[in-house]
Amino acid sequence: MNRVSLFFLLFLISQFSYGQFRIKGKVTDAETGDPIPFAAVLIKGTGTGMNTDFEGFYDLEIKTVADSIQVSYLGYITQVKSMSNSPEQTINFQLRPSDFELEAFVFEAGENPAFEIIRQAVVRRKDFDKRSLEAYETKNYTKIEIDIDHLSEEFRQRRSVQKVTSVLDSIRQLTNDEGEKILPVFFSETVSRFYFRNNPLLRKEIVEKSKVTGVGITDGSTTSQITGSAFQEYNFYRNWLTILEKEFVSPIADGWKTFYDYDLMDSVLVGQDTCYQLQVYPRREQDLAFSGTIWIKKKDYSLKQVDLTVPNSANLNFIERIKIQQELEPTEKGPLIPKRTRVQIKIGQVTPNTAGLLAKFYTATDSVKLTEPKATKFFNNAVELKPDFGDASEEFWIANRMDPLSSEELAVLQMVDTLKKIPVIRFYSEGLKFFATGFLPVGKIDLGPWTEFGNYNNVEGLRGGFGLRTNYKFSKKWAFQGYLAYGFKDQRFKYSVSAKNILDRKHWTTLELKSTREIDQVGLEMESLEGNSIFLAASRFGTLRRPFISTSQQLNFDREFFKGFLFRTGIKRAQFDPLFDFYFIEKGTGELKSDFQTTEWRASLRYGRDEIILINDNERSSLGPSKWPILELNYARGFDWLGGEIDYQKLSFYLYQRLNMGLFGVSRYELDAGKVFGEVPYPILKNHLGNETFFYTTAAFNTMNFNEFASDQFISLRYRHFFEGFLLNRIPLMRRLKWRAVANANFLMGSVSNQNINNIPAFGPDGTALESFGRLDPTRPYIELGYGIENIFKFFRVDFFHRMTYLDMPEARPFVVKVSAQIIL
Repeated sequence: MNRVSLFFLLFLISQFSYGQFRIKGKVTDAETGDPIPFAAVLIKGTGTGMNTDFEGFYDLEIKTVADSIQVSYLGYITQVKSMSNSPEQTINFQLRPSDFELEAFVFEAGENPAFEIIRQAVVRRKDFDKRSLEAYETKNYTKIEIDIDHLSEEFRQRRSVQKVTSVLDSIRQLTNDEGEKILPVFFSETVSRFYFRNNPLLRKEIVEKSKVTGVGITDGSTTSQITGSAFQEYNFYRNWLTILEKEFVSPIADGWKTFYDYDLMDSVLVGQDTCYQLQVYPRREQDLAFSGTIWIKKKDYSLKQVDLTVPNSANLNFIERIKIQQELEPTEKGPLIPKRTRVQIKIGQVTPNTAGLLAKFYTATDSVKLTEPKATKFFNNAVELKPDFGDASEEFWIANRMDPLSSEELAVLQMVDTLKKIPVIRFYSEGLKFFATGFLPVGKIDLGPWTEFGNYNNVEGLRGGFGLRTNYKFSKKWAFQGYLAYGFKDQRFKYSVSAKNILDRKHWTTLELKSTREIDQVGLEMESLEGNSIFLAASRFGTLRRPFISTSQQLNFDREFFKGFLFRTGIKRAQFDPLFDFYFIEKGTGELKSDFQTTEWRASLRYGRDEIILINDNERSSLGPSKWPILELNYARGFDWLGGEIDYQKLSFYLYQRLNMGLFGVSRYELDAGKVFGEVPYPILKNHLGNETFFYTTAAFNTMNFNEFASDQFISLRYRHFFEGFLLNRIPLMRRLKWRAVANANFLMGSVSNQNINNIPAFGPDGTALESFGRLDPTRPYIELGYGIENIFKFFRVDFFHRMTYLDMPEARPFVVKVSAQIIL
């Protein structure tokens, strides 16, 4: 009996061990090589299965072997593979995206059961929004990969590309035999600390270590500021998510029912949490909304994870797909912090014979700490690099990567390092940077800008020039810049030289000395149009309006005292020598003069509460505000000593804000007001910027002529609105063209005091009649209204402007058409 029992016991044990089969593997996207989380893995013919984890892995144990295993996921073609009799086997899947089309779900009786789930999730949004925490900090690991894809055979056969593709063929396939070849051009890894404070709302990222490699990348310090987690913010508890400067509505936004349809798919176990699995669909296919799957916990209606895609039908240019996958975890106080986030942005071919682009972003968060709010001065710089940020061993990265690099990512690193050494790649990358920035790096100096190399106008005739500047390789404390130009008609040399010392990078503090001799135009001064290079170049080509020789020397000082608050001051001595018939009456003597000198002290305060500032090599660059306005207060005092001849004061105020109008699009407005105190020649007044060019510009009144109006006190409002497809998406033909409506409204009130009107004589010393300057009626505003269409053939914009007032002025243009070219998504 004991022997029989022992025999049966051994038989059962052997059968139990023999009956255990382990099947594991990874599910990836065949086009990108990226993992597909949350995919359904099923052993065919059984009820056994599971979902892949965030990295796309699955691991199943079954008692009896089956013929095949199936993987399916919404938006992908289901794939089935056969299984062997091996007790342990690895089966990987590469799924290809399907031509998934949204379907309408019709509920014949009662309310859609998914609506109550979403309604409860929206009600509890504040309980789980991380912005409700007083303060927290996290340790983040971020990696970014940028690849060229859609490598058509015609593209690969180009002579300039063959050297590159031959290297690509020599390196192992970056996906595998079921994927598509990609050409990686950039890869970065960053370990950082992220800090958040509420009331006031402040954020800061300290980059502890960063490793950047890429084609055309020369300075890791600049690039490392934008490769961290601070720029990978995807919070679905906000009503709107900003992606590529576009506003996308969240599936759990306040107005959810306006934008989305939902379908309750299942009740599933995700980790330890039972969740509702819901499919979400945009109500209108061209809205900037998501489709995909969200998982909401049954217990408290909080988000557990999301897998969402912006459909190809959305009103976007060049974007084939935006995909966001995210896992969230609760903090000890309840609000959720994303644990892992993966984002793919796929940019299609501009033309059939070019290539596309694929950008991948991955952020993992660890060591979440709920802390006391740090002092506001701690947040002075939105992004800060530790001094040794670029010094990290491979052992450091192995220890600090929350997930090891895959074999595909290791191949990407190998490929990028190889591409950087190919001469044709270096030639094209440097050429592209030269065109975009205007400067060509050559060792420790940059040659340019190329816009100064040549020009033609009625004063100078053919103009040639050459310039250069030092870069960060020369010094991170000193920056020198200059150019020399010559006009073959007026036979004059023009120049500009400057030297800047960077005293403090943390509280951006600089001291700059600059000397310039240049041809300028009244109301179109180069100094005031530096941020509008295309319009400036167009206004300096052909016929110059009221030109003069400007000779100046100035000393400027900048300092940022705390985050967003910049103080500027300086002194400038300038000489005005007109090249047109101009005279003014000198105060005190009553004599007619044509030239004058000014000595001016300036001071300004600028505050941008949430403006993002980056230190780009030796320059300070703004990425603009996201919500709060930018305010500027400027004061200038002209002295009649230290070489100056005129006593005056200037005071001005400027306000700019971007407004997210939700369903209705995005608005921007600029409010500008100022006053000039004292008797001055009209070139010192506010000469309002008109636009006689064929090109549209936001900096000018587009129906106003050059030099048409000047004021010594004024207030203006320029308002523009982008409907982002709100109106035209409802018209079938327009919906196919993806045109977008825009609107403009510009308003100006101004006046000139009698003393400044009388400052300009009617006749010159020789009795020649002099051209005066135009003035506004203090009781009548200047108004122009505009409307237009952008995104014509994805590049062009046409605006139609109506001048509503001052139609009786000489050469007034009641209606104008302006065009512009732009690259927008």
